[in-house]
Amino acid sequence: MKYSLLLCVFVMVVLNACNNPKNTGNTIETADSTANIKTELTESFYKRLEGTIAGKKVVVHLQKVNDDVSGTYYYDGSWLNLSTDTLVGKDSILLTEYSFYESYFTQDFKSPHLALKWNGNGFNGTWESGDKTKKFPIALTEKYPENSYAFNAGIYQDSVKALPNQAKSPVAQISFEYLESTSKDEFGTWLNTELKKIIGIKPTVDRKTGFKNIASAYFKDYKTQVAEQQKNGRDDDYQAWMNYTNNSQQSVTYNDNGYVVIDFLADAYTGGAHGNYGSTMYCLDVKNKKQLLLSDIVKIDTNSLAKILERNLRKDYNIKAKDALSTVLFDNFIKPNKNFYFNANGLAFMYNPYEVASYAQGQIVVFIPFAELKTFLVPEFAQRMGIK
Repeated sequence: MKYSLLLCVFVMVVLNACNNPKNTGNTIETADSTANIKTELTESFYKRLEGTIAGKKVVVHLQKVNDDVSGTYYYDGSWLNLSTDTLVGKDSILLTEYSFYESYFTQDFKSPHLALKWNGNGFNGTWESGDKTKKFPIALTEKYPENSYAFNAGIYQDSVKALPNQAKSPVAQISFEYLESTSKDEFGTWLNTELKKIIGIKPTVDRKTGFKNIASAYFKDYKTQVAEQQKNGRDDDYQAWMNYTNNSQQSVTYNDNGYVVIDFLADAYTGGAHGNYGSTMYCLDVKNKKQLLLSDIVKIDTNSLAKILERNLRKDYNIKAKDALSTVLFDNFIKPNKNFYFNANGLAFMYNPYEVASYAQGQIVVFIPFAELKTFLVPEFAQRMGIK
């Protein structure tokens, strides 16, 4: 699933990554995701799943909209991402598993796969290594314990032709894959307000109207650019790169202890050699109805945190002590940014393309286990997360 660096629209967010859903034209779809047992999978859903993979406990966040499935889970020291490989009927899914580090080191890396089959209240299946030499069982159940939250998942899509009278006209496409809290209490209301704000919709405006307003502004700007190209007499060459896209996706990466972490991923193409993308991470303290600052998680000076970041960057990206960080990064140092997030095991910092490294290197993610931050953790945060 998945702006001239966000042309238009998402002025409040950093650019994001690769999710370009199929355009069906000014449609909006939602599907409920609750803790109740279901006999079949809905067309779209968000599911928080607990269980085991290869006998180890995991929490998987899985999201499906139309035919696109994506998700995340943490396993044995690695934060892993899931994307669609194949959909088999209504109740079976084959997912590809990848990590930031594997994609960085090996272009030809053979990704593992998860074959999942819905059993009415969860998934059973098999994890298989990319080289097919290892297989392990998967058993997952949909659960929403106290202080976790259920969501709808949906998508709004629209498009417009640059030249309405031409059959093969360039097209501008826009899509919003979004989440909506199913709870009607004060916490669900607050969550929905924050989710709309992330996209750029005012709290008092309903989603469909908000999406239409953003799309209209985007298409107006697109038409203006088309008119400028025609005015400049570039009828023969500009059409080749006027197929613009502007896509975004909200997804859950953590959902426990009264916290919800949202990855807002956006990607855009506005001409040129390639598009651009990036993720903005939102750590929402639902219990206290506020967005977390880094100082709500750790009390540590920047220099000390930078040293811990460097140590883990070297470990994650296999940079030897004798080698400069600039073998991977633009500079020979790395600093914490505001684009942080967390799970039950640690704190991560996300650096989008061009922020600390080249576009070809993709997103750089540095994960710090909480074990290395224990003396710096804010007591309230540590208590709620169960960190001792």
